[in-house]
Amino acid sequence: MKYISIKTSLVVLFGLTLLQLNANNTSILNCEAYFTYEAYDGPSPVFGGVTFKNESVGDYQNISWDFGDGVVSNDGNDIFDYFYASDGVYQVCLTIWNDQGCLNTFCSDVIVGNLSDICNLTDCVFPGDANHDGEANFYDLLELGIGNEITGPIRPDATTDWVGQLAPDWSQTTPEGVNYKHLDCDGNGIINSDDAIAINLNYQVMDAPNPNTETTAPLIHIEFDQDTIYVDDAMLMSNIEITAHLKVGNSTYPANDIYGLAMYLGYPSDLVYEDSIFFGYDTNSFFGLSDEVLWMPSNQYDESQIDIGITRNDGFPSSGHGRVGETVFIINADILDGRIDDGVVHFPVAVNGVKMVDVNGDELPINLTNTPATLVFIKTNANITSTNAPELAEKIELFPNPATDKVNIDLGELNGEKIEIFDQLGQRLLNQNIEQTNMVEIPTKNWNVGVYLIKIQTIEGVVTKRFVLK
Repeated sequence: MKYISIKTSLVVLFGLTLLQLNANNTSILNCEAYFTYEAYDGPSPVFGGVTFKNESVGDYQNISWDFGDGVVSNDGNDIFDYFYASDGVYQVCLTIWNDQGCLNTFCSDVIVGNLSDICNLTDCVFPGDANHDGEANFYDLLELGIGNEITGPIRPDATTDWVGQLAPDWSQTTPEGVNYKHLDCDGNGIINSDDAIAINLNYQVMDAPNPNTETTAPLIHIEFDQDTIYVDDAMLMSNIEITAHLKVGNSTYPANDIYGLAMYLGYPSDLVYEDSIFFGYDTNSFFGLSDEVLWMPSNQYDESQIDIGITRNDGFPSSGHGRVGETVFIINADILDGRIDDGVVHFPVAVNGVKMVDVNGDELPINLTNTPATLVFIKTNANITSTNAPELAEKIELFPNPATDKVNIDLGELNGEKIEIFDQLGQRLLNQNIEQTNMVEIPTKNWNVGVYLIKIQTIEGVVTKRFVLK
């Protein structure tokens, strides 16, 4: 946690730190309760001493003090001293009344202790940390969408700096018990998109693990426009742009009553330009129209990930499936050229740290694949067909798929030359020539479970296929 400093207005005497927060008024009729206080400054320094001063006005006849430590007093003196036994945050309430209908209460937090301990003694606000987990990132954006346009008490002397700030409690709390004062990141008394500025200012990279997945829940996954890109020397003269589509659910298992979604996508940062990575929301998404959705990306290049947060902001959930956004990457052609000498480079994009919530902020179940989506770059030359033509691929049969201890490759009438097999990380596991046969058997018994790419070079051209090992 980056709890660095505290911002308050303080009175400090003899090691005693005091701070007044706000008033909580009840019904007012001809009287108004109010008090002030300061550190005890009597004839001898006594730790924990507070001098209270009753400054109530009106035609009240009775008075009651609740000192927040279990002691209640009807002391009618306007100025008196009170001594606390230990450090802490004490909510002191003064109630005044009479027999003619006057009844009013004023409450204020009194903090007794050292300055450095204040946020250990009370519930401080750190701007941007809307979910109160000690960090500011796009999990906090989900809270802003749920609390959008709700109002409450203004935070005194508010700032968006990452410092602990005392604030009056709001009447609402999240399902996790976090008071809504934390959602008001800028402290102006209203929760809206402006509070996301504090998230960006104090941003910390997302690193949460994925929740347990359910096979009948909506699948959160990445889909490329194509799974293989064939490149030659001419293509490697310029950089290559690729697009990864973020999709939620399908027709069988759609997303139901979704309100917010946050995650981070892992990618091979050494293959792309840092400033080229961009995530955009799909305005045709089932999630909602542009004015119904708040979305934000944050590219964390040094961590090889892009963080994404999307939330509705109108209090109404959405249901459906399909694309919700896309991430664009610019591949560094020089780097790609330096790695593709063996013929294949993999570009995997993994979905991590997913949190999907409903309109109340409760987490919804999700489904994830076991392996990242992978785009494959294959280098060709003038003597080899540079496209994986469908009619050519249809002539080669791969079975069984999914496989267990072996996979068979039937070349049909094609004239095979060489077979290469790569795992999902791009590591080449097999490189063998085809010896005058149209049927090749590959033993896979000792291989790890996952998705594999087979590159089959024939006289007629190159074909790539995928198979699953379970």
